[in-house]
Amino acid sequence: MSHLNTQAESAYDPIPNDGELQTQAIATPFASELHVKGTTSGPNKPKRHKKARADESVMGTNDASIVSKRDVEKCYDYPFPHVYRNFVKKPRRRSPLIHRGYFLRMYAIEKVVKNFLSEVSEKRKIVVNLGCGYDALPFQILAKENDICRNTTFVDVDYPGLIAAKASIIKEQDELRGLLGKIMESKNPRAVPIRSEQYVAVGCDLSKVDQLDQILRAELPLEKCKILVVAEVSITYMDLTAADAIISYAAGLGDVRFCLLEQILPAGPSHPFAVQMQGHFEKLNTPLKSIHKYPTPKHQAKRFRERSWSSVSARSLWGLWCDSRFISARRRSSLNVFEPFDEWEAFALFASHYVLLVASNTAKATAIDYHIQATYLGSDDTTNGYDANEAPFVSDTRMPHQPKETIRTHGALYKGRRDEFYHYGGFGEMKRLDTTDVYTFKHTTPFYDGRLPNAMEPRMCHTATTLPFRNQDGSYDCFIVGGRASPEHALADSWLYRNHTWHQVESLPQGRYRHSATTVVDADGEQLVLIYGGRSSDGVALNSWIYWHDKLGWTEILCEDNSLTPRFGASMISSGPNTGILLGGMSEDGVIIPEFWKWEIDFNLEPPRVKVDAHCFDSAFLQQTVCRFGASISSGPNSIFVVGGVAHYGCLPLRYEFLELLPDTLDIGPVELQMQTFEGVPVPLLIGHNSVWDGDGLAIIGGGVVCFSFGSFSNIGVWRLSQDGRIEYNPWYLCLEKDQIPRPEPLPKRIRLTINNRYNGSDYPGTAPIPASRERLSRPGRFERIVNKSEPVIIEGLGVGPCTTRWTTEYLKRQIGPERQVIIHQAESREMNFQKKNFSYVAKDFGNFIDEISAGQTQYLRSLSTTEPAGSPANFAIDYPQIADDFRLPSELQMVLQSFHSSVLRISGPVIMWLHYDVMANVLCQVRGMKRLLLFPPSDISNLQIPHGESSSSINVFATDALRSGTLAKTHPLEVVLQPGDILFIPPLWAHSACPTDGVSVAVNVFFRTIATGYAAGRDVYGNRDIQAYEDGRRDIEKISKRFVGIPSGMSKFYLERLAAELLGKATKLGAL
Repeated sequence: MSHLNTQAESAYDPIPNDGELQTQAIATPFASELHVKGTTSGPNKPKRHKKARADESVMGTNDASIVSKRDVEKCYDYPFPHVYRNFVKKPRRRSPLIHRGYFLRMYAIEKVVKNFLSEVSEKRKIVVNLGCGYDALPFQILAKENDICRNTTFVDVDYPGLIAAKASIIKEQDELRGLLGKIMESKNPRAVPIRSEQYVAVGCDLSKVDQLDQILRAELPLEKCKILVVAEVSITYMDLTAADAIISYAAGLGDVRFCLLEQILPAGPSHPFAVQMQGHFEKLNTPLKSIHKYPTPKHQAKRFRERSWSSVSARSLWGLWCDSRFISARRRSSLNVFEPFDEWEAFALFASHYVLLVASNTAKATAIDYHIQATYLGSDDTTNGYDANEAPFVSDTRMPHQPKETIRTHGALYKGRRDEFYHYGGFGEMKRLDTTDVYTFKHTTPFYDGRLPNAMEPRMCHTATTLPFRNQDGSYDCFIVGGRASPEHALADSWLYRNHTWHQVESLPQGRYRHSATTVVDADGEQLVLIYGGRSSDGVALNSWIYWHDKLGWTEILCEDNSLTPRFGASMISSGPNTGILLGGMSEDGVIIPEFWKWEIDFNLEPPRVKVDAHCFDSAFLQQTVCRFGASISSGPNSIFVVGGVAHYGCLPLRYEFLELLPDTLDIGPVELQMQTFEGVPVPLLIGHNSVWDGDGLAIIGGGVVCFSFGSFSNIGVWRLSQDGRIEYNPWYLCLEKDQIPRPEPLPKRIRLTINNRYNGSDYPGTAPIPASRERLSRPGRFERIVNKSEPVIIEGLGVGPCTTRWTTEYLKRQIGPERQVIIHQAESREMNFQKKNFSYVAKDFGNFIDEISAGQTQYLRSLSTTEPAGSPANFAIDYPQIADDFRLPSELQMVLQSFHSSVLRISGPVIMWLHYDVMANVLCQVRGMKRLLLFPPSDISNLQIPHGESSSSINVFATDALRSGTLAKTHPLEVVLQPGDILFIPPLWAHSACPTDGVSVAVNVFFRTIATGYAAGRDVYGNRDIQAYEDGRRDIEKISKRFVGIPSGMSKFYLERLAAELLGKATKLGAL
């Protein structure tokens, strides 16, 4: 292995990223979520200037942010009044990760504002929120901190159309208007639509600094006031020159502070999380324009100093989260009361990619006043983060082989023989796993089958410990213990692999997950499995040491030093028969512990005792990079390797991901790396992975993370750190059972379909929809395998032709013809209900239909056949030839055309399509706008209130808390958000409901057959008639029930229930085939 680099290098200050933005917001919020329904500008205005289109995209980022903040306000039980509810008509339930990320954003801004307002001053104070959107910060402070803002004016600044809409909401809501006091007449009512002594709403493009200055000075005596300027994820979307001009302008206003919160790149632009984040915003046409020039807190601080700000402090949100001066341990711990949480690595990455900066143009304010004093790694004259000019990787090389992809995070790895490894459990694409992948060094059959028995409950965050003494046949014994189902369900069962068989042994005294495990040898030479720390079902961090003995079971070990505090997610490994090291871990309140401990167990005492000694580092740099949470740790021939995880100060750049430790001297430092990349294989994200020394290098398997709201990232294949420091794609192969080995097959005209029932049971908590997986069809035949698997998948990156750019509303009216008659659904409310028929079928001119849905009317077009609407399925190419050439089904989906049933044009206003299932499979190609869907597997049918013989339900699954109550609480929904160009595969019998999220939605739906015979006889215009066997069976049931007429009711019930049980048994047998 290459020599250690033990010098304290400074180019690092870990900082994670943000998922959903709040910036200068759009004047047309999501009609489905936000209160305002009017529009002053939107995506349908013809021939807009390029800047206008870009501004619109930037404004649109506000919507998801405000909905998320409202959910935080509600979920985390903020004190009343809940001011965000006035701006969000129908809230959405966000995930625990998004809750925690937005809480931290809101807390950080509110903390700075409160500190500013608490400063003693005779001057009037002004808080200016640049790019405010529908943010309710002024109303939060006025409602809850009125005593510190009696002499304060809050100023909201954003685009004129949005500010006009926001002012309308404020005037309509008594709760908001009452907080402002007497409404005053503005000197410029067009630019200032609402004004009071404590609040001013200013409509102005931030790039027009002179105009903004003129409006502000006309309303407020700026030179006599003390000012705080807030920019929460807003100016990063502006042209760099314009954004820097705002910063310079603010510095000249007098006695001013500036609070900036925006994205950064702590580990460089090629870090997988950063790639996901940047790609997300680029896809939304809102690229982050400041992030490359100012990628770290140090760069941001320099940016402000160069623009006349004399006092500047900047720090990542993760650094602030870990600082009890900024947020107390009690406040951090209190969040666990509201919902269980165990996505710490994802949260750390998110928070590491945001910076909070506070600047002052006077010498009076200091960073300590705001408790955001940065702790940089290294000297002040070096940059902090990545060098934009560095080339960290060897030139791209074509991948030597492409193994079958296996997505598995937080699993456990154990050894079979020297050339075999087993990867068990963890979290897969959509659920916890109970499967095992087998890796061999060559394309060979495994020496023995070490897969886990079916009796084991699916789990993640468990440990698998390979016992070091080999058996005569060259195999190893292994011990698996603990882990979790949900964060509130820690597992205690223990399993031993011996003599090629798994045996369940004595369970832990208390269930735990994210514990540390290694092997030790007692005084009699017996192999033991040592466990330390972890987390229990009630969220308590554990501090106990316990070992497992083959004959004695579990025994607790006493610790002589109480300075070792409880922790979970630490890295522990043996360095001798009864000695070892313990690194990092996380405290109960969610802070990574920067400690390195040596431990030694005395087995001659009764009970045994462990002695721990703290190891001191030579530099803060080593302490901050060595002590981690969620890292893997492995022993090589002469060294110990610590890989990945997140460090005390957050996200790790690649050059510090791999540490080498010499156990004799405890010297530790980064491994000097040579990174080799391969075409089509992204750089690995070393979170949730496993590592093991394979004899010639360190193999890294699995891993990945949910990147806040930007999607998920999963590692592909196996990587290896070789002995000369090269990171290379590794020739380890995933072994498949014979019936699983994929073989190239011609595209079939009919495919064999399996209805997937693996969503039964507790793996999917029905109250929290799981995001559907996204895939790129990188290999021939991949779509056929997706269809055979029968699970919804979002296919991205294929393209559906120029329709995604051409199909504006004006283009569609012009091409199709404004006077063409179409049959549309005209709904009485936003929720369409097929059972209650709360809509009418209306003939309407196409042009009028488009204009009305653009204005927010609840209407919906599902195209019908132009030749025989009631008798033939729709065919988009025939029914709409004027625009047919704009849409192209990708060649990778050729089997859809081979089994074609129908193709449908769907154009929707702000309406919810009722919950229903289709018997045909289909691909939904989103062309314009965004659409959210909830999908339920066939096994949920009994909980969806779909009457027998029908395919539609009357339940509104998007209603507030719908998934938490009634029968829906027992379901297992997947959630999909489609963006233009996305293609969603919807398998047969998956019930689904859809609603647009940003105005007009345009899509093309293509239905296709998946079985050769068995569909209902006769016409099936919509592709949702139940199969013939079911229709016949219902008639048979009616005949059977009539035969019991005249027989006593108790006896009839007895025999009918026996028949039902027999029928259910046949269903079970058929499902197992």
